[in-house]
Formats: sequence, C-alpha cells, structure tokens
Amino acid sequence: MREPATPPGIEGVAAPSGLMRAWGSLVDFCFPTLCPYCGQHEASGDSGSLFCPDCEANCAALAGRQCARCSASVGPHIDASAGCVHCRDERFAFEAACSLGPYREGLKSACLQAKMRSGHSMTVGLAQLLWRQRGHQIESWKPDLIVPVPHHWWERLRQFHLVPLNLAETLARKTHKPLRLDILRKTRRTEKQALLPVTKRRANLKGAFAVGGKADLGGASVLLVDDILTTGSTAHECEKTLKLAGAAEVYVAVIARASSR
Repeated sequence: MREPATPPGIEGVAAPSGLMRAWGSLVDFCFPTLCPYCGQHEASGDSGSLFCPDCEANCAALAGRQCARCSASVGPHIDASAGCVHCRDERFAFEAACSLGPYREGLKSACLQAKMRSGHSMTVGLAQLLWRQRGHQIESWKPDLIVPVPHHWWERLRQFHLVPLNLAETLARKTHKPLRLDILRKTRRTEKQALLPVTKRRANLKGAFAVGGKADLGGASVLLVDDILTTGSTAHECEKTLKLAGAAEVYVAVIARASSR
C-alpha cells in the first residue's frame, strides 16, 4: 500500500495559551455549562464531559459488547469478530464499524435532540462520549483522515447544523488526524432513509455520492463518520465512492446502531 500524501485539512488543534485557559476557567466558574441533555445540572467538568453524570450514564447505559463488523450489540457468548445475525448475510464494503450503543432509550433521545436547532452541544458531547467508550477501537484502525457523510447542498441550506460534520470535527481533534470535506459529496437529493423500508434503502442511495474534484487518497485509511447506522446502506455507498478516490480501507464510526429488523 502506498503511503498516503499528507492531505490538507485540520491537522490537530493548537493548545490554548495560558491566558486563554485562565479566561476559559473564569467563564466556566461564573457561567457553568449546563448539561445539553437535561439542561438543569452542571456538566462533569472533571472528566471533560459536556453531560452531567446522570445523563452521561443514561446515554452510555447500553454500551457493551459489539459485533466488530457492524457494531450491533451482541451477547457474552457470541464471537464478536465473526459478524452477527444483523450483518452475516450483508456484503458491506467497509471493513468494520463502532458505535456508542444501540439506538434505544436514552441514546435514542440524545440522537434526536442532536438533530434539533440547538443540538450542537449535544452532538459534541456524544462525540466525546463515543471517543471515551470506543476511542481505543478507533485508534486501532489507524485512520489517516476523517470524512463525514456528506449532505446535498439543498439539505445544507435548510439545516442549522450537520450532525455528521460536527461529530467528525470532534473526532478529528481527538485523533489529531485531518478532517477532509473535499473528498466526498452528495450529488442528488434522496428520500429520508428512515422513512423507507429496508428493501428500498440501498436503491435510494445508489449513485448518490461522488468523489469531489480530483481527490486522490493514495492508499489512505479513512474513518467515515455518521450519526446512526441502520442497514449500512449509506456507509456502503460512501465506502465504494471513497475507494474510487484511492482509499485502501474504510472504517465507520457512528453514535448509535439501529436495528434493521
């Protein structure tokens, strides 16, 4: 595999100066950050979390053993590395996926809040929690760059913030890998995947993504970021496009794994 050329993008975040840190501490003392989930209690400053302890525990309550291939929850006696009942018959183009947990209960509520107009803090908080829970797995994949699942330009105009992009920005800072927004683009509007039956989801996205400009990933390993993985159709189509741009491997990180059954 060729060594990928260093692509342009976010190369990490510079450490704040002492004056900036002092100012930030003063602001936090005078105006403590409230948990974006409940909006009532202060965030867990000691752990760096944006959530209060109770809400963080609620979001992470279902985090446990996962299928290494599709990130669906599996029991203690299942070989998590060999695929599971959710993905054994699927022909995913991506190598592996991880999630914070199943799309249920507290985590489902958090994902829905993240999509709202005021959901930026919720999204960042979830990305940070994903990193604390699954960061070791993401690091083991050794990604060279981070790519969010793109939205069509019309969707970008209508939405106040883009959850995959905000998630990817946080993970780029955590991994100190470049965030690339020029690689992948969505060429046409599609119906909402959540509104379609499972049998029509892959056809809905077929040919909906394209390589941006003259992008050449040169054998790089890519971390593809989205908010929810259900059938894997979106990640599958994006992965095929990324490999056309020269990617050698594509891994997927999402906040929640929803069952397609």
